[in-house]
Amino acid sequence: MESKEMLSNEEGIISFLAYFNEIDKHFDKILNEEGFSPYNEKLKKIAEGNFSITSFVRKHIYQLKNFGELRNFITHGIKSNGETFATPTLAAIEKVRIYAEKITKPAKVLELFRKKVFQAKTSDPLKNILPEMKKYGYTNIPIYDERGHFEGILSDARLLYRLSDLLINEDYINLWLTKVEHIPLEFGWKDYLFISKQMSIFEVNELFTQSKKSWERLSVLFITETGNPDEELQGMISAGDANIIDEYLIV
Repeated sequence: MESKEMLSNEEGIISFLAYFNEIDKHFDKILNEEGFSPYNEKLKKIAEGNFSITSFVRKHIYQLKNFGELRNFITHGIKSNGETFATPTLAAIEKVRIYAEKITKPAKVLELFRKKVFQAKTSDPLKNILPEMKKYGYTNIPIYDERGHFEGILSDARLLYRLSDLLINEDYINLWLTKVEHIPLEFGWKDYLFISKQMSIFEVNELFTQSKKSWERLSVLFITETGNPDEELQGMISAGDANIIDEYLIV
């Protein structure tokens, strides 16, 4: 943005309205409705809907309403000699700029979560994997067969479930000889998902939010080109990354 200290009142108003209109027009695009709708009505529909930016709008709805009120003061408020008495502060202009950028061009998942993902094969011995889990704190490892087909995930929870079953049934297992294929890789619920690299941070936040509401216990998201489990892994997001997502959502 140009040096805000050099903006005149007129330039400040023009800048604020330009950024505000970016937001307003993007709402029109998302709602895909014909005809005019008041700004606050669009906010309400998006906040109560299931759109890619719903979680962000819901979180910041009061600030977004404030932008609408300032816009109204500027364009419809009391004027003298054709000039409005309401002029946006430099802080307001910068604030609406950031909101416009995040709403119209939200970060994609790889911008924050591109990373090399540790993975293993069903034929791999646990004795080779457990030390890696301990050393690096891995809790969810994607598992593939010899052909590269996704089979499930090896997690600390799955290992605990398996050991608990053995103890309850007074059974025995030689961990030195045990392979990944001897551990159940699926729960009775889906605690992981594969997502496209095109998914936005807003959509990821909504996935984890809905998971908590429905008690699905979503633990990890694996990122591939299109969300196909058999594609090359490009990154991952765990429930423990909530602080990174929250930091992005806070403006």
